[in-house]
Amino acid sequence: MQLPHRLIVITPAEQTDEYDNPTPALDYGPAAPRRTLWGLLQPAASTEDPQPGRVPVTTSWRLFTVQPISARERVEWNGRVLEVNGEPARWSPRFGHVHYEATLTTVEG
Repeated sequence: MQLPHRLIVITPAEQTDEYDNPTPALDYGPAAPRRTLWGLLQPAASTEDPQPGRVPVTTSWRLFTVQPISARERVEWNGRVLEVNGEPARWSPRFGHVHYEATLTTVEG
């Protein structure tokens, strides 16, 4: 499998409350850890939901990679920040290399 796209994966940092307990809020800002991985990113679908005063465009992408990625991470590519939908699938064929497949989404507008 050829992996032509260089992606930056953002792993969220957990925020703590005033009692040093982890909170459900996740921080994807500049302090969040980042790592680079190679993958194959393909467009999957695009929808436009007509609403008064706002026209959001939701675009879905398919990501194929040989390195694991988790459901709470985000991916930066080509000036876009894409969210991972659900838990990525792990494929381990009987004769071949293990790879991961994830569905990514971005909303604009």
